[in-house]
Amino acid sequence: MPVPSLWQKLSRAHRGGILRGFFDYNIMHHFRTLPPHQMQINVTYRCNARCTMCNIWQMPPRPEMSTEDFSRVLQDPLFRTIERLTLAGGEPSLRSDLVTLTELFVQSMPRLTSLTLVTNGLAVERVLADTRAILDLCNPRGISVNISVSLDGVGQVHDEMRNIPGAFFKVERCLSELKDLQKTRPFWLGAACVITHKNLHKLRELQAWCAERGIELGFQPVGFHESYVANVERRSELDFDEADRASLLNLLQELSADRSVSNFMAYYWNDMLRMYRDGRPRQTPCPFTLDSFVLDAYGDMYYCLSERKIGNCLAAVGGEAFEGQQAAAFRSCSAIYYDPQNLAFRRELTRTACLRCNSACFANVGIKKDLKKYLGFLVTGK
Repeated sequence: MPVPSLWQKLSRAHRGGILRGFFDYNIMHHFRTLPPHQMQINVTYRCNARCTMCNIWQMPPRPEMSTEDFSRVLQDPLFRTIERLTLAGGEPSLRSDLVTLTELFVQSMPRLTSLTLVTNGLAVERVLADTRAILDLCNPRGISVNISVSLDGVGQVHDEMRNIPGAFFKVERCLSELKDLQKTRPFWLGAACVITHKNLHKLRELQAWCAERGIELGFQPVGFHESYVANVERRSELDFDEADRASLLNLLQELSADRSVSNFMAYYWNDMLRMYRDGRPRQTPCPFTLDSFVLDAYGDMYYCLSERKIGNCLAAVGGEAFEGQQAAAFRSCSAIYYDPQNLAFRRELTRTACLRCNSACFANVGIKKDLKKYLGFLVTGK
């Protein structure tokens, strides 16, 4: 049997997007603003966890967009180029209309090829029901479905990270039920772990637990932000100290060691190794600097959740945020995304905050599109 070529392997790893992504990221973005191809929608900020590394659960309640609000907003042509969508929160399963919203998103994004649901897995029955319904929506349309379940350790470790007694056993059941569902329905399932000072030295047990069950495990080093998770004051409690250095660097080295053609995240982990070990600026390409954005349940838009919002699509033109009262006109998502001042702000981020960012959000997509960097990494290991 002939051995597949490098390009054949790359094509299998990311069908239909590598060539265009390479062209967009290396050529076209120098001449025009790229339309968005990826986005995240935080469908709610309500949450049933009390995570040590996130303060979303402490946000005071505010009215969130209804299905009708989302329907109006999604009429904007900006959404017609979206190919990858992530639904996050808060905890998305707490929205009773999540399936209805998902159907609306799918109908409004004709180029959608991938939908990811990020969940903490605590509301087991709701997560399972939502997953089945989302599969019913997406499978016939050829849209791949990815379910990412938060898991920060085995047993008490996870309970302490999420501040919910019995959280691990709920997540364990959720993952087990989802694995059973995979036997009859096609979708990707993985566990996602936030690495902090609190669980760093107990990750080997988590890796073994996931491996025994055939669950792919992904990691994200803890980050500290004034917006979104709003956890800056917890840095002394959660950030890595000198005693953690050897364990952290060993983990990063291990994660970057698999330099197979399709393991694009090895580039990111090698980059994190150099950032944490050598203080080198980030090199991993980020779609949020080129062709991605975030919309949340309040109508706020962000190029990146780690930075300030760039506008609100429920705000009347020349007025304040819409809160249920009629207004003549609203600022479209397109107007906000392409606003010259916002674009200047995004360009400035690439020269400042982005160089210090450790986020893995959409990193695999960015690496695939900026293929020149990845191929150089495979050849040189740098």
